[in-house]
Amino acid sequence: MNTNFLKGFLIGLLTPVAGFWFYAKIALKSEADVAYHQLVSDNLLTQVIAIAVLFNLLPLFVFNNRSENEQLKGVVAASILYAFVISVLYFLNY
Repeated sequence: MNTNFLKGFLIGLLTPVAGFWFYAKIALKSEADVAYHQLVSDNLLTQVIAIAVLFNLLPLFVFNNRSENEQLKGVVAASILYAFVISVLYFLNY
């Protein structure tokens, strides 16, 4: 595997985590762990994770404009992984 792909994959994994933290701080006005438990109890975790994955659009557009295709592929692969995780969590009723 190319190191640029791995760099893009890590960025694609960490950007939604930052998005979730941002959402917890701004919208829910709580810490991330408290927000997580609140969202699980309200059955909203999959929806919020899906919104957090939208934060991957920022590095996606940056890598696309810079023509850094390997890093772009890494971000897309991480987004696909998140889509799989969201699907599994949805069917497990989280």
